[in-house]
Formats: sequence, structure tokens, C-alpha cells
Amino acid sequence: MHLRVLGSSSAGNCTLVWNAQNTVMVDCGFSRRYISSCLESPDLDIPPLAGLLITHAHSDHVNDSSIDLLVQNRVPVIVRRELTNVLRRAYPSLQRAARLGLLLELESAGGEAGTFGIESFGVPHDSPGGCFGFGIIDRSVPGRCKVAIATDLGFAGEGLVEHFRDAHAVVIESNHDLAMLEGSGRPAWLKKRIKEIGHLSNDQCAGFVSEVVRSSARPPGAVVLAHISQQCNTNELAERATAGALLREGFTAVRVVQTFKSLPSEIVPV
Repeated sequence: MHLRVLGSSSAGNCTLVWNAQNTVMVDCGFSRRYISSCLESPDLDIPPLAGLLITHAHSDHVNDSSIDLLVQNRVPVIVRRELTNVLRRAYPSLQRAARLGLLLELESAGGEAGTFGIESFGVPHDSPGGCFGFGIIDRSVPGRCKVAIATDLGFAGEGLVEHFRDAHAVVIESNHDLAMLEGSGRPAWLKKRIKEIGHLSNDQCAGFVSEVVRSSARPPGAVVLAHISQQCNTNELAERATAGALLREGFTAVRVVQTFKSLPSEIVPV
């Protein structure tokens, strides 16, 4: 099982998770040209897409043209029931997916995409219809290898740790450095929105990751830092916060992986 974040920021988000049989895409917020170029990259040899999971309706996670391309290729689009009407109203590609029977509703109890089991859970974020994280479980191998993903959340709400506990890899946002946000010149209402319901700070991310590893029977092999702000953070600050927290907990073997605005991350074995 492997994962690669094709890009993650307020400009666009997309993650691939794959095993020997199938690939699952989480969000598709980049242009058709960028998505196609990433999928056709010579260093990425992946099996066919078994489904696209959408976390929420914001446009940095849903690009109409790119999703229309996936629908043309008969890729199922899998969303939580709460999001169905919001997405159909906002994006013609998802109206088309529904007409073709390719818009599949995911119940809170979970579902599947190819050989993957899919868990979903709500996270706090100011998006119509709600925002959701996913647990993607490889059922084709013994041990139920799992990737847990949440790229947009204002805070780590009660019960969130249990969805990440014992995951083999974690993708979690480390959006902003609080001092950089406060000094950014952004309006007070936007700073308030980011801090209270928009996005996790570096310190919040580091604290959450620490709680996850402490509560796990074994730590994840990798923590992938997503949605790093281009104006109110740096990759170095984000990595330093989480790596430092892991070091203080004594988990020196956990790799901390950076992501980028419009450049694929390294391929992460799970």
C-alpha cells in the first residue's frame, strides 16, 4: 500500500492511495491538466481508480473539469449522504455523475471502493453539508493496513483520535503558524475563522499527532503534513513542530513528510 499527495493548499487538494489492485483518490481540487500530468508521471505506476472520495464542497477540493474527466472514465464518486445535494447543486460534473449512477452515497457506517474498505467521520469545518475525514483500509492483505486522512478541520474534536489510532499512515493538516497568522495583515474576521473553525495550526497538529501516537498500540510509519499555508506558514515550521512533538514522545522512527502547493509529495510506503 502506498500514498502520494499530489498537492495540498488553499489552491488545491488531491491525494492518491493505492495497493496492488486499486487506487482511491481523495479530493480532486486541481485542473484537469495538472491531474492528468500527475497520473501520467513516469515515476507513478498505479492500478486503475476504484473511486474518488470527496471530503467537502469547497472548491479547492472539487474541480468540476477534473471530476468530469473521471466521470467520463466511469470512476465512481463516493460522498457522504449529507453532501450529496450540496455537491449536485454546486458542480455540474456531480449532477452528471448522479445521472450515470456514479455518485454513490456513503453511510456513516462506511463502505467500500474496490479492495478498500472506507470509513468516514465528521470533522469541524465551515463547509456546507459538513466536512469529513476518511480511513482507507486495504482489505486485500492480512492486518488491515490503514491510512487515516483529514485535511481541513478547525480543531481536533472529541473522538477524532479514535479514527486515527493504530493507522499505518496519517495525513493531517498543519495549516498555519499562529505568530505568522497574527502578523499577516489579514482581516480580524478571517483570522478568527481560521483559528476557530477553519484550520489546524502547527501546534494543534503536533498536539493531535502526539495524542494519536500515545494512544496507539504501535505508531504510524509516517505522518504527512497537509494544507500548509503559503502565506502564514512554512514547510520547515510545520515539520519542526510535529517532528519535535514526536521526538519528545520518544517516537523517533516516525517519518514526517511534507506536502506542497502544486508539486506531488514523495511516494510514501504504508
